[in-house]
Amino acid sequence: MNSMTGFGRATLSLPDHLVLLEVFSVNKKGLEIVFSAPKEWQAFERQANAFLKQSLERGRIRISISVEQTTADQNAQGLFEWKVMEKDLNELKSFIEEKGFTCEVTPELILQLAQVRNRDNGLPKLEDMLSELEEILSQATMEMIAMRKEEGNSIFNDLGERTSSLEKMTDRMEQESKGMASEWKSKLLERLNKADLSLDSDDDRVLKEVALFAEKCDVSEEISRLRSHFGQIRETMNQEGSIGRKLEFLLQEVSRELNTFCSKSTKTQCTSIGLDARAEVEKIREQSMNVE
Repeated sequence: MNSMTGFGRATLSLPDHLVLLEVFSVNKKGLEIVFSAPKEWQAFERQANAFLKQSLERGRIRISISVEQTTADQNAQGLFEWKVMEKDLNELKSFIEEKGFTCEVTPELILQLAQVRNRDNGLPKLEDMLSELEEILSQATMEMIAMRKEEGNSIFNDLGERTSSLEKMTDRMEQESKGMASEWKSKLLERLNKADLSLDSDDDRVLKEVALFAEKCDVSEEISRLRSHFGQIRETMNQEGSIGRKLEFLLQEVSRELNTFCSKSTKTQCTSIGLDARAEVEKIREQSMNVE
């Protein structure tokens, strides 16, 4: 069992930059992948999505690639480097004069050259970085999956304990529901006597009412189906792959059976246990919403 919440990180050192790749995962009914990276590497989104879809089935996944410059920053150097700017100007002047034009160095020209230099972050082309990016994506993803698995183990233990609690409640519900028809028969005869209607307990009309009530308040089917659902929940919890949706469906069925039980129950103790069981199911449903 895996959770849908996780985080992974990996780094890559380049001559002038540090590449940081992070993978975040949160709850989502389906699988949604969001990708962000420098514009030079935006095309890596296709490979990243394909890689994640091989190992993930549910969750909202965010892949973030950021780049930090490790050489001396622009602010420390000033607006531009004089030697670099002088070289650029000389090359530009030689090119223009070779074409038969006159080159006049102006402040505007210098600023334009500086802006061109500042826009160039020196990142390698994507085709030269594919293998490295795939490697750090794999590292970050494995770290995230490990976190999802670890949290999934905690959820597994919690769901197991709560399911055991529900099974015990179901045993108590079955025990307490015994004799509901006999109890109702005694109360019926008591009400008839108070109303001065002397009817024998063996009267056909009384027996008919008791039989109808006994059929109406029979909760044996609900108890049987609850136990069947609990068995399916335990079986599902031990399955591989995506199980979250199946768990949610089974818990919905458990809630339906408990609602029916409470509507049939005529004993306060039975109804109280049923309501406690419903509250426990809601806690399990909250946990199951984080299961892949």
